[in-house]
Amino acid sequence: MTDTAALHPDFGDLRVQPGEAHITDRPELFGLVNLVAFGGAADRPTHVPAEVGSVGPVVLWESTGAADQLPFWNTNLDGDQYLYVVHGCVRVEFKETGGERRYGHYVGRTGDLLRLPEAIAHRTWSGDGKRRIWLEVLPRNPYWAGIGTQPVAADPSGRIGGFAFAIEDADVVVRWPGGELRTPRDLFRRGLRALVAYELHLGHNEFDGGLIVNDRGDQVVLAGPGHAETLEGRAVLAVFRGLLDRLAMDGTAHGGDGE
Repeated sequence: MTDTAALHPDFGDLRVQPGEAHITDRPELFGLVNLVAFGGAADRPTHVPAEVGSVGPVVLWESTGAADQLPFWNTNLDGDQYLYVVHGCVRVEFKETGGERRYGHYVGRTGDLLRLPEAIAHRTWSGDGKRRIWLEVLPRNPYWAGIGTQPVAADPSGRIGGFAFAIEDADVVVRWPGGELRTPRDLFRRGLRALVAYELHLGHNEFDGGLIVNDRGDQVVLAGPGHAETLEGRAVLAVFRGLLDRLAMDGTAHGGDGE
């Protein structure tokens, strides 16, 4: 039986007894993972999906949702996506990508399977103030195959194209000629963490305050209200890595940012 001390406190009431694999030959062909033990681990980051399997072009991800919300609105542009709620409660809001038209919401609980339509923005909130564990089923993005094969060094400048990023106590301020927006610092940090982990290849993402990061493969569109630029993806990734490093150091100096 799994030691509950290894689980995040939000899952402290769970008793997990993972299955067992007794494979004697060709272990590379087999796989067994307990989603509750994996997703509920105390050190599991939130909103950073981990691949646990695949079937042809379909990917199976485990993702642990935070006790508050997804740090941005996300749109999957490669096809429909499904969420199976392994444990917990979630509210999923839907809206027009890049716009304000709302389509309603789900309230999903343990055992529910939710369809997230292609090209419709979604955002998740905790339904009970605690983390939740789910299995994501979605089409594989062809650019994921290259993740990690060509490392990108962090660029500490905080500048890319006409955009400049400044880290303040409560917000990250994004400026461009003639415009400015603010995104809550912790949500920005968590959003960057997910984007950097997947080298920006997570479709269309809209942060609070209005910053848009829209992946186009080798290029990325950065946009704020009334302004957009198409930039080289690796250069954007380098700047985001630099910002994430600075946010992590500042968080350590201040006792750490919350999840």
